[in-house]
Amino acid sequence: MTRVTQLAELISIVGHPFVTITLLVATLAMRQRHGHGGAQPIFLVVVLVIVPVGMLMFWQVRRGRWSNADASNAPERPVLFLVALSGVLTSIGWLLLKHPESFMIHGMFVVAAFLCLAALLTRWIKLSLHVAFAALAATVLCLIGSWVGYTLVAVVPSLFWSRLILSRHSIRELAVGLVLGVLAGFAMVQM
Repeated sequence: MTRVTQLAELISIVGHPFVTITLLVATLAMRQRHGHGGAQPIFLVVVLVIVPVGMLMFWQVRRGRWSNADASNAPERPVLFLVALSGVLTSIGWLLLKHPESFMIHGMFVVAAFLCLAALLTRWIKLSLHVAFAALAATVLCLIGSWVGYTLVAVVPSLFWSRLILSRHSIRELAVGLVLGVLAGFAMVQM
């Protein structure tokens, strides 16, 4: 593995959707002055979304059903979307039952809609979820004036580069992920 490839792998790990979504939720939770802020939203996302998706990734790679943990081939993606969407919908249900005033509900609906759209588009394009979720988080956090968002904006081009170097996506797939991520971020803040 060359140094360029190693750097691209590192950037891809640092910009993984698990990282960018956790940063988004943590930053929003810290800014939340009323309702249910704090560690609960982070715990909810980790337990109901990240852990199940992470376990799926581990098992699919271990059993040889996926070529890598990123579900880089389009036929690997349906189960990824199913597990992620199940976690998001379970989170929404939990929040509606236990904390109907939570700031997280609207955002989770936007993420659910985004996942459905990405799953539908997979028939024609395997958009970059790394770039999409980094763009979503950066957009939301910039729109609310968080320095974390501006930092993520600086990370997105290097993430774009890393996904190309690793041959995980085409420029078109990265661009579609970027556009949909930004649009989802605007929808999360503006609605």
